[in-house]
Amino acid sequence: MSGGERRVDLGWLALLGAGIAIFFWPAVSLKGAFFVQDIMVQNYPFRHFFAQALAQGQLPLWNPAINCGFPLFAEGQAGALYPPNMLLALVLPTYAALSLNIAGHLWLGGAGMYGLLRALGTGRSAGLCAGLCYALGGYMVVRAMSPNFVAACAWVPWLFLLLDLALTRRRWFFILLLALVVSMQLFAGHPQAAVYGLAAAMAYGVYRLWIQGAGWRFGAALLAAPVLGAGLACVQLLPTVELVQISNRGGGLSWDHFAAMSLPPERLITLLLPNFFGNSAHGTYWSRDTGFFIQLCAYVGVLPLLFSWVALRERRDGHTGFFALLALAGLVLALGKYTALFSMLYQVPGFSSFRIPTRFLLFFTLGASALCGLGVDRVLRRGVDERLRGVWPFVAVLGLAALAMLYVNGTDLYLGADGAWGRGGEPLARYVHHLRIDVARLGGVLILGLWFLGRRGQRAVALGAPLVIFVELYSFGADFNQTIEPDVYTQTPETARAILADRPEAIAPPRIISLVNERNSPFDWHGGWVYDLDSYRRYPETLRMYAGGLYGLANALPGWSPLHLYRHGEFSRGYPAFAPLASVEYAVQYGRGWGRNLERVHEGDIGVARMKGALPRAYLVGRYYLEADPDRRLAFMRRGLSPRTQVVLEEEPEGLVGSGGEAQIMRYETDALAIKLGKHEGGILVLTDTHYPGWKAFVDGVEKRVLRANHVFRAVLIPKGAREVVFSYQPSSFRYGAWMSLGSLALWVVLALWGRRAAFPQIQPMPVGAGSPLKAWTVQGVLIVLLHALATQGPLWSEWLVRSRVGLGL
Repeated sequence: MSGGERRVDLGWLALLGAGIAIFFWPAVSLKGAFFVQDIMVQNYPFRHFFAQALAQGQLPLWNPAINCGFPLFAEGQAGALYPPNMLLALVLPTYAALSLNIAGHLWLGGAGMYGLLRALGTGRSAGLCAGLCYALGGYMVVRAMSPNFVAACAWVPWLFLLLDLALTRRRWFFILLLALVVSMQLFAGHPQAAVYGLAAAMAYGVYRLWIQGAGWRFGAALLAAPVLGAGLACVQLLPTVELVQISNRGGGLSWDHFAAMSLPPERLITLLLPNFFGNSAHGTYWSRDTGFFIQLCAYVGVLPLLFSWVALRERRDGHTGFFALLALAGLVLALGKYTALFSMLYQVPGFSSFRIPTRFLLFFTLGASALCGLGVDRVLRRGVDERLRGVWPFVAVLGLAALAMLYVNGTDLYLGADGAWGRGGEPLARYVHHLRIDVARLGGVLILGLWFLGRRGQRAVALGAPLVIFVELYSFGADFNQTIEPDVYTQTPETARAILADRPEAIAPPRIISLVNERNSPFDWHGGWVYDLDSYRRYPETLRMYAGGLYGLANALPGWSPLHLYRHGEFSRGYPAFAPLASVEYAVQYGRGWGRNLERVHEGDIGVARMKGALPRAYLVGRYYLEADPDRRLAFMRRGLSPRTQVVLEEEPEGLVGSGGEAQIMRYETDALAIKLGKHEGGILVLTDTHYPGWKAFVDGVEKRVLRANHVFRAVLIPKGAREVVFSYQPSSFRYGAWMSLGSLALWVVLALWGRRAAFPQIQPMPVGAGSPLKAWTVQGVLIVLLHALATQGPLWSEWLVRSRVGLGL
């Protein structure tokens, strides 16, 4: 490719970037900040914590502000070592870094898809259509609230592109770049998205290996690349594996949890009418019991489906066959419990730790985006007389399917909400309004699609198709990820200021518990944000989950992380009775009805109260109760424990236990703390911070065994006469992982120097017509799976009519 052609391609990629900037303009221009659900609740606090540490030249592995202490680095979602995260955190405020991170990764994913289509031989317009479909389709856009998920998915098209380049240019170096991309996915912080994307890419590599006879060298390189990529990411993976073993996912998920949020078959209508079951952003989503809107959305646009159909009918190459197989496999796997196939996956070791079958819609989005580009390219390369063959039946099927589901739903699109239902109110009116828009968009796009196919001039298709795809996707998803004033993040709320003013001398962050939720307050953090931002503007004031850490406080309750320690979950079921055991000093609550043991320190509809009777963060006792059984242990803690003089242990301490005494925290840092021992006769020092592998205790410089106290906390036996105890977090998983990553990096560099000139043997070109049998096998396989599903999962399928009727609770 000449330099001039590269410049033209860069211009088209800039056009893709402009489209994404228009889509998210308030956030990209930094006039607003993303906030929807996971961003404000989880991702912003996580990334702000690491941004503050990086600004001080630190990489904290432990966060004392989460759930009495939590290994946030091991949890991974913050992507602490992911290069784009680190770079943006160093130069921008956290809200701005998040905004550009999300938009930048959507562009990265679209650019990868553009590059893949260009590598497959399509024109630039076809590549742009595929890039827009992947970057701005519903699968990616509605998941922008999970930046780590978007980042991992953004690299998937690049895996395909690098595999294609390795085969066509026969260079080992592209395989090394593939290993580097695998490591980037793992550092991004969503292992499930990384594994699914890698599985799709490896299937593509095996397919090309088989059909083109690439040889054993390419096969060996294909297997080695993910291993090398995982080796590069060991510094992140090993701590995560350690955490998984003692987290909620440690024993795998139950079948019900594993199969939850399977895609009901009637949801396929949302490929045409994405708001058929409502929309969380509009506050009209009426089937939350089936699954969250963001997890069940697979809308890629109707025009891309039309072009995909053209590719399936008109192209017989192996690429079209593979992407058709990938797209249909994604839909079938997303059905989850509605097919017997998914129960087989539940038996695969390690796979049962993943949840939400609809994340397999990644396969569908990848396949449909590629097919869209291949279809556009086919239209641009053939004569007008043959373009409409076989398209009219497809259009008719789409239209009839939409009309049939609307009839089942019972919605009268020509009446207002009150006229259609005799009652309903504003949410139902919104639902009808947006469903009308869906119908109008479907009809308009189908008409434009037929017009494109009937045009003699290629310029109308080359320029019009990307524009219509952008407008179609914009009309659906542009308002989903609303923005909020950055001040909501950057200003300290009154509730936090009240606590800090009440404890100005605190060495350790004051520990809090927020009792505010959607059941006991008027706030709604799950829907309607397009129309009402008040719930989110006031979210920081509630100090829920991870918010306290933003303001120098420490939350005691578990949050949304899927990798919270299972013991934390067991302990949290004992709140509020267990609050004193966790040294919780303040409670945040909405409204009135405060208990007798609470002393108000901040008035308002969201109030703050000091909790009486909270244990100090560190104290020395002289008695212990030994109990290894968790149920009996927790039961004793509820009714038999004398907390100020006694501690519950799970193993016998090695040595004599004194009568207790005085202890005071003198230094409290992220990964270390020091406790001064006053007058005492020996005993057991209890620290109400989380017990976790890697924490070491040193009594007057001598390492002592760290015991587990009161189910979740730390304790150490103190001999008579000891003066100081130091706790230090030194996880071996991080140390070993770092050495393995350094070793893998050295190997990567050596292979890169050698691989500059190394080449694969010549491979066969893609056989003409290779896709035809694959498409036939795919259709047969899908039919077999669906027929078997109907025979074995009949009751679930038969409920589709009930699930399709609009809920009157709007």
